[in-house]
Amino acid sequence: MAEHRRYGNETKGFPEIGEDMSRNEIMDVLADEGYSAGGRKGWLKRVLTRLAKTQKQTPDGKRAKLVAEIKDILDDNVSGKPEAEDTL
Repeated sequence: MAEHRRYGNETKGFPEIGEDMSRNEIMDVLADEGYSAGGRKGWLKRVLTRLAKTQKQTPDGKRAKLVAEIKDILDDNVSGKPEAEDTL
């Protein structure tokens, strides 16, 4: 079941957050222009919480790398550094 949280005027549902989420699934959501920036950020924080909790209970090297990458993305976003240059 997909999450249907509203962020502003956004009504598109986010994918369900599971313990076995792949990097590709996460990056697909981040790249999808149908989600607002705030919606993606909130969803990503929930993904991080879920994966970090699972990592603590059952350590896994691949998951640890994904947790670190998500933290880096959120840290870059907080600093105001854009993910891509907005010039042609």
